[in-house]
Amino acid sequence: MRIFRNTDRRGWLGRTGGVAALVAAMLAGPARAQTAQAGLPAAQDLAGDGRTARERGVPIVILFSLPGCAYCEVVRRHYLAPLMNEGPAGRRPLVRELDMSSAAPLRGFQGEAGSGRALARQYEVRVAPSVLVLDGEGKRLAPLLEGGDVAGMYGAYLDDRLAVARRALAERH
Repeated sequence: MRIFRNTDRRGWLGRTGGVAALVAAMLAGPARAQTAQAGLPAAQDLAGDGRTARERGVPIVILFSLPGCAYCEVVRRHYLAPLMNEGPAGRRPLVRELDMSSAAPLRGFQGEAGSGRALARQYEVRVAPSVLVLDGEGKRLAPLLEGGDVAGMYGAYLDDRLAVARRALAERH
């Protein structure tokens, strides 16, 4: 099963095809400071998260991951966990993680019952890791960020998605 799509023009990489690049990226150091916290809050109540995001005027960042995915761990630990502590507390994006293969119950943005698998299908997420930036209603604010950090540019790609999302939210107010 292919779980990672390289973001450059070389195409698909399997579980082992990008291991050397992954190790090199990890040794080069992340664009953001690493924190001791590696876990992200699980996406369980997106309606509640949506309310909070609307009140604060911040985006919701969802990591779509798979169990045992090494690329997901790098994105989780080096980019998204630190993001939860950057800037003033009330202005930080809400960061959540979702197992895209899970059938566990999940409350959707409109309060409907769903699952990680159903949400991945709804947003057409097919690759792990993938990061989606949404508003409080569950609408996309920026293009989907697919794949892991194999070129050391993930921080810039993530920052770009967040800047696009913040501009979109600012234009609404």
